[in-house]
Amino acid sequence: MRKNRRGFTLIEVLIVIIVVAVLAAIIVPRFLQAERGAKESSLRAHLQELRYAVALFQAQCGTYPGDLQDVCEPTFANITNPSNSVKIAESKWSGPYVTTPDGNLPKNPITNANVEGTDWIYDATTGSVTAAAGTALDGSDYSGW
Repeated sequence: MRKNRRGFTLIEVLIVIIVVAVLAAIIVPRFLQAERGAKESSLRAHLQELRYAVALFQAQCGTYPGDLQDVCEPTFANITNPSNSVKIAESKWSGPYVTTPDGNLPKNPITNANVEGTDWIYDATTGSVTAAAGTALDGSDYSGW
């Protein structure tokens, strides 16, 4: 006679583990892709904010900032000399044009850093701001955004 069966057999446990593993293999990549999509949306917003700040700086001061960090400077005394040597009148400057809690450039959500020339690419002669190179989920290059 068989005793009352308690617990699961090894086969039943293995089947459950396989089912859970298959479900995880399907679901986890989707979560990672959603996280990457959120970072890319944040990157687009930061790019728009920085480009607007550079345009506002140029409209008020008559020249593009010498460094991208200049749009974050809290005082006029910290502004670098623009690359085209146009003298900026302190009376026209009304910065900072971008504010962050630490007073620096916003962090690039993809690289998780905020270094000009590495995470943010800025051209002082044209005022263009782009992100560090990398490939987005849609296949486009971040530097082309």
